[in-house]
Amino acid sequence: MNTSKLLLKIISAFLVLSPLLLLAGTTGKIAGIVENKITGEPIPNATIRIAGTDIVTETDSDGEYFIINLSAGTYNLNVSIIGFQTIQKEDVRVLLDLTTPVDFTVEQVDLPLAHQIKVYAERQPIQKDQTATRATITSDRLSFIPNAITVQNVLLTMPGTVSDQDKNLHVRGGRSGTVGYFYDGFSIQDPFVGRAGMRIMPDALEEINLTSGGFPAEYGEALSGIVNAVTKEGSREFRGKVRFYDGYTSPYNLENGTFKPLQRNGNNCFGGDLSGPIPFLSEKRASFFAASEYLDNDGYLPHSKSEEWTHTAKFNIQPMASMKLIATGSYYKAAAEVYEHRDVNDRSYDFNLDGLGIAKTKAFLYGLKGNYNLNERTIAAFSYSHFYTDTKRAPEHLFDVYWKDWPGYSEDSNGVYNGTIHEDNYQYSLDYFNTGYTSGDDYQPTYRRRTTEYHSMALNLTSQFDKYNQIRSGGEFRKYDLHWDSKQFFNDEPYGEKYDHAPNYAMLYLQDKLELKDLIVNAGLRWDYLSSEVDYWPNVLDTVNNPQIRSGSQSQISPRIGISHPISDNSVIRFNYGYFFQVPNYTYMYSNLQANLNSGYPLVGNPALKAEKTIAYEIGLNHMISGDFRIDITTYYKDVKNLISTKEIGLHGVSPVTQFINEDYGSVKGVDLTLEKVAHGPLSGSLVYSYMIAKGNSSSAYDGYYNYITNPNDSVKPVKEYPLSFDQRHTATANVDYRVRRDWHGHFFGLAVPGAWGINLVGRYGSGLPYTVTDNTGHRMGSINEGRLPASIAVDMRFNKDIYVSNDNMFFSFFVEVENLFNRRNIVNVYTNTGRPDDDGRSFELTADPDGSGPFTAEDVNKYYRLLAQDPQNLSDPRTIRAGLEFNF
Repeated sequence: MNTSKLLLKIISAFLVLSPLLLLAGTTGKIAGIVENKITGEPIPNATIRIAGTDIVTETDSDGEYFIINLSAGTYNLNVSIIGFQTIQKEDVRVLLDLTTPVDFTVEQVDLPLAHQIKVYAERQPIQKDQTATRATITSDRLSFIPNAITVQNVLLTMPGTVSDQDKNLHVRGGRSGTVGYFYDGFSIQDPFVGRAGMRIMPDALEEINLTSGGFPAEYGEALSGIVNAVTKEGSREFRGKVRFYDGYTSPYNLENGTFKPLQRNGNNCFGGDLSGPIPFLSEKRASFFAASEYLDNDGYLPHSKSEEWTHTAKFNIQPMASMKLIATGSYYKAAAEVYEHRDVNDRSYDFNLDGLGIAKTKAFLYGLKGNYNLNERTIAAFSYSHFYTDTKRAPEHLFDVYWKDWPGYSEDSNGVYNGTIHEDNYQYSLDYFNTGYTSGDDYQPTYRRRTTEYHSMALNLTSQFDKYNQIRSGGEFRKYDLHWDSKQFFNDEPYGEKYDHAPNYAMLYLQDKLELKDLIVNAGLRWDYLSSEVDYWPNVLDTVNNPQIRSGSQSQISPRIGISHPISDNSVIRFNYGYFFQVPNYTYMYSNLQANLNSGYPLVGNPALKAEKTIAYEIGLNHMISGDFRIDITTYYKDVKNLISTKEIGLHGVSPVTQFINEDYGSVKGVDLTLEKVAHGPLSGSLVYSYMIAKGNSSSAYDGYYNYITNPNDSVKPVKEYPLSFDQRHTATANVDYRVRRDWHGHFFGLAVPGAWGINLVGRYGSGLPYTVTDNTGHRMGSINEGRLPASIAVDMRFNKDIYVSNDNMFFSFFVEVENLFNRRNIVNVYTNTGRPDDDGRSFELTADPDGSGPFTAEDVNKYYRLLAQDPQNLSDPRTIRAGLEFNF
């Protein structure tokens, strides 16, 4: 029987037999108690209503109530009962997958009051039902964070996060590509590379959070962390915003290897959003939120101009009191020039920039969710989503030309390349004394395109079984369409491949959340399934005597448990333990399945790869030191197995043949500490410190291939753990925010200072990342990753001043952001033989002119060798200033 049909039958049976289904959450819960203010007794039959909606419930005989399936955001909550005052608590914040406690104490009255009493709700600094390690930033805080242009910049302010020399994100010692990204509950992962396949616009988000440990059974496809981004929903009144800024930085000068003075560099942004009710559908409580943003950045490096367009929208409609429909859509398009000071073969296009390629990306997501309230305890739902991402890189002047149609391409009668692309391009230039630079019409002859598309369907339902148990289970079926096409003409045997595959992925889970007064338990079980469905040779070294076989399906079961124990109103202890699996990147599974062994060092994929595995546990304490200060301490340990590796499996002629296998391993242990100053006044902030030891036998799947198999100087792969390349032992992030109210009046040296302004400072410290020390011939000296880069320090700043036009919702906001405030150029990479970012150890004396016409001095040669060694990408970005204006209405 076809595996897809069998899988569909299994899921269908599960959905019929299981009454409780839910997928990746975008909702939370409100629960509390209503009491008599004088006697302290609970009040039954009190009516609790979400203002402006049809959502209403009543307290039970113990005065307790709950409201489930609320979208992340802020709400106004009303309580009313005959004989008591009516109270409305405003700005109640609901967070993803968590319970927001809202209690009421009401007084008896002889006569009904003509108005209700309004009270602003304060967010509880201690989230008692949080059993995992989660850092959350809501929209009100996102608007103040400097340099929040990308989601990764926001995530790097959270504990346990590290950015490596290539600006890849690592969470708690995990490899890059082991973090899962969810957008409004839908996966936007590019399974070829393990990163988000489209841009997430921070300005459009209601909430973003990173779960770095103990994520519950409803989340999977990640070893290190889960990023959940939820967009804003439409408001009951029309509201909007228009925003733009202009930027300045210090560009790099190729001619002398220095940075120019600060100047305007075409770093621009224009964007805005609009939300409100949908006309003619007000009785259906229909609303919308739409946002767009255009980013244009010439960059500080040569040939690094980029343009990005991002559009997102969300529509809500309530066709009946018990049903809500949510449609989500997002579109992203980008074009960027690519700059590499020196490529993998040590060639540079610094004096031939049009020879470098460009990259373009197009991606979109659209999804539909429907919720139906069976009763106040149970909500049935369904969801469908379609995600597409397409990334292409090629020479700029040949971008729209397929590589087979490039000038100089030809084949013999057997279809073997016999052209001249590699000879016509990719050569050292005599104009620069063969020092490594190209010139003239030379271009980097590389073509690469990857496309991922999936359709996903799910049925969802959640139920508050009783006041203590909320049971969830879920199922999803996802069908992929994958396309890969690449070619590189570095020599007379160009390497490349082209394939199309359609794997199927599915998951099921069951989870119970038990909430008692002094104990909260999240216990769950998850099942993941993958069918790669492809024919391949089990022995690529002998395809004649070993026929192809069909890859089989694989599945894993992941038990997880999280416990939270409030030991007082101000202290909570939590513990969690779980198994976490991640399907290998599809690049590792599908590369070179045609078994082309004619390239210099052939590398072959493996559809039989097993899922990578992590067993992790942690224990943490969340404690209010005083009314203003909170401290959170978490210690964790992770045992990582079945990581993807590359291993030599034999010889083809004299060339080693390498294949992806499950062989690498590692371990991570560390402590995360957060000290927060709660915003009870104008000053708030936090200090986040992480200590981590990340060890293993390999930092990436390609380490074995590049460091030991193709490297003649170090051919023996280690069998013991060593510090991984992202083993940053110490990181610290300090955030200080100062807000001045609109009605504040102050003086500075006798001068009146207006209110409605604020300043935010974010400082980040990171100890040095490791690297392997070598001599000038490339031979390793000492142990692997024994050297350390210098520590890095960076400070960003954002200042804003609001100018109100009329009411609280209409105002201008002038802002200035400074990235790298003190213009500190941190060293992010060095030459392993010198330990310096600007010296590769080469020097030359007097020699002969290449054409034999006469001598030239070593100064002529050393000029270009010096410029070649001065790689600006070995240093962090220079200071960048952005000044802009925002109009809110």
